Amino acid sequence: MPLEEYRRKRDPRRTPEPVPDDTAESGGNDRFVVQEHHATALHWDLRLERDGVLASWAVPKGLPEDSETVRMAVRTEDHPLEYLEFHGEIPRGEYGGGRMTVWDSGRYDTEKWSDREVAFVLHGERARGRYVLLHRPGERKDRWLLRRTREQPGDSAPTGAPLPRDVVLGVAAAARRLPAGDGWRVRPVFGGRRVLVRSDGGRLTLRPVGDDGVPGEPIPTPGPLRDLGPALGAGGHLLDAELTARGELWITDVLHTGGRDVRPLPLDERRTLLEALPVDGPHRRAVPLYPNAGARLLDAIRAQGLPGAVALREGSRYPGGPTDDWREVRVGSAPSRPAREGYGRAALSNPDKVLYPATGTTKADVLGHYLAVAEVMLPHVDSRPVTLKRWPDGVESSSFFEKDVSRHAPPWLRTARVGTPGGRSESADFAVLGDAEGLAWAANLAALELHVPQWRLGPRDGRHPPDRVVFDLDPGEGTTILDCCRVALRLRALLDDHGLPVYPSTSGGKGMQLYLPVRVTEPERTSEFAREVAERLAAAHPKETIAVMTRARRRGKVFVDWSQNNTAKTTIASYSLRGRERPTVATPLTWDEVEACREPEDLVFTLVDLPGRLDTHGDLMRPLLDTEGFRLPRGGTIFEMPR
Repeated sequence: MPLEEYRRKRDPRRTPEPVPDDTAESGGNDRFVVQEHHATALHWDLRLERDGVLASWAVPKGLPEDSETVRMAVRTEDHPLEYLEFHGEIPRGEYGGGRMTVWDSGRYDTEKWSDREVAFVLHGERARGRYVLLHRPGERKDRWLLRRTREQPGDSAPTGAPLPRDVVLGVAAAARRLPAGDGWRVRPVFGGRRVLVRSDGGRLTLRPVGDDGVPGEPIPTPGPLRDLGPALGAGGHLLDAELTARGELWITDVLHTGGRDVRPLPLDERRTLLEALPVDGPHRRAVPLYPNAGARLLDAIRAQGLPGAVALREGSRYPGGPTDDWREVRVGSAPSRPAREGYGRAALSNPDKVLYPATGTTKADVLGHYLAVAEVMLPHVDSRPVTLKRWPDGVESSSFFEKDVSRHAPPWLRTARVGTPGGRSESADFAVLGDAEGLAWAANLAALELHVPQWRLGPRDGRHPPDRVVFDLDPGEGTTILDCCRVALRLRALLDDHGLPVYPSTSGGKGMQLYLPVRVTEPERTSEFAREVAERLAAAHPKETIAVMTRARRRGKVFVDWSQNNTAKTTIASYSLRGRERPTVATPLTWDEVEACREPEDLVFTLVDLPGRLDTHGDLMRPLLDTEGFRLPRGGTIFEMPR
């Protein structure tokens, strides 16, 4: 009876899987699905439509990428055709309990089907090519072998290269200083143990690497890193990495991925491949690469208590053994501060305290972020009184805003007494963060968010007039940042007509901000101008845009919040973290990114993304600092423009 064993193993009251009646459907015998199954052990289920059911094999390491690798495949019970689209969570304790997702699906051609051999050609998005399943005489009935054939149809995916067994890793030449001139990239050294990371079919192996670049015998994988293999998936990968004493994996390079040996590729192409892999996680990430800045960069590395740096020649291939294309400089730790205990005069207490439970991001990671972005962030917060938003027990607990820091600010931290109209008191002593030590002090307070006004402090802590206008695009219910992007492009076009450039940024949440550098004498002028622009947009596009604060009227629209220009208001600072489920960052954007955005996740950036973005783009908000500011058109001019 068709599917009898399938139904016997499942209780439809306890599993979301399809459990049909005892009649098999008829089909075309040409559909397939490959499902990634996180059960007791990760594996991939290959299912081929045959005579009204899905003939199924569990493949522990997934489909092979090359013709030399042979995978074990275990024949399991036939599944119903409804399983072609099944995905979901099978409850733990049930047969096959765990998460199941569709890895690929499509059509296939049968070339041979017998009790001992099944030859077929897959036509999927990820799985394309000719494969054969073989059952050898004398083997257990359910034990089969799966391989990719050497001869492939013309439209198949290219046959990959097998993972090499014996490799020698690159060995940097010792140097007293970083090489002079351009043409070099620099990465920090964290003082951990160098390892070769091998991931094959979701199984991870770490092998320590000697000074000669030769890997030794495998070592146990730290518990927090065991999810890296499943994250990398069914393919084969070889990674060069550094394992710290805390069990953190810093990945420096890639040798093999996507079924090919990538060692002959130049550095920038290997780096692109590495950044495309899902290696970022709570206890693992790609090591940042910085442009060569000589002694200044070494000073920054030394200040963080790190032991050194490696310079890599741009355009160089991955070496096997010693090479002059890699040069390592040792600088030692700052004597007054062991690694990751703080920064200069700012101590870091409880560095391992998790502030973002969903990602495992610790207070030390928060400090690392603010030190990594300090160079670009500080010019935007310097001389601006900062409002701190603190999460002492992490983002899943309560938070509070703090303006007055007089009770606990260290003597070396600059503070400014600033009026707080409408507040609990007439004034407060605000923190003013002008250096990396100030950012480190805030990180130690679990002040994840830093909010600043649109004006700077002058002599004797007086207020200068605002030097920028901010348009805060807030998506109402039923809208997303995609709608904000459309409104942002309309706002840019409107201001372009007046010769006023604006610069976009994510808020780190659901919305966006647009910034305009200005020069005004009357503080209220920026708020008046922003309101005119918001009302003009709302009048021209009433179905998508609104300029009033009434929350009930915002459904399905983007609110252009002009009120953030009130001198008593603040906005999230560029490069600040947000206290969300993930450690997202208020990240400056290019207009190309705004125009190209198709999914909300396209414009979500976390602290692990920022080093790479800064390498690529630098500070996209730099024009706010480099211009003298634009004079605003006279009142009402915005409404005189033709619609």
